Amino acid sequence: MQNDNDIVRGLGFVALYSAYLEEQIDNLLFMLNEVEEYKDDEQRWPVSRKIKKAKSIASKFDFEGRDDLIANLEASKELFEKRNEVVHGRIYANFDRPDTLKSGRPNTPDRVVEPAELYDLANAFKPVQYLFMLMNIATYKHEKSKITHFY
Repeated sequence: MQNDNDIVRGLGFVALYSAYLEEQIDNLLFMLNEVEEYKDDEQRWPVSRKIKKAKSIASKFDFEGRDDLIANLEASKELFEKRNEVVHGRIYANFDRPDTLKSGRPNTPDRVVEPAELYDLANAFKPVQYLFMLMNIATYKHEKSKITHFY
């Protein structure tokens, strides 16, 4: 999507596209449920724990695309960390200065945030989400008890 310099809209797209990616990670874990149960309480875990579980399951098997899957999970983790910084921080608009992001984390300095950064982050979620969607579709087409490859 194109940057229209609306910082609030950019932040909204970050939240929306990250939620779509989290849904794909959930779908992956549901498909791997035959290998290792995806319990109700785990479905409420933070996305970082879900990614860790998916990586753990994938690393137990040798299949075509495993390394790509693990790399995509790691890339997803990094994107979610960046998302957390802007979603859980507070953005203050300054009329005569650049907008400021105040972190929700202790001992983290304020920094400048611009709409372009948020649009770039939102756009970064889309290709990773698409890769997971393809992997999930391919996995679904295989017998559930035989995890042979993800695409």
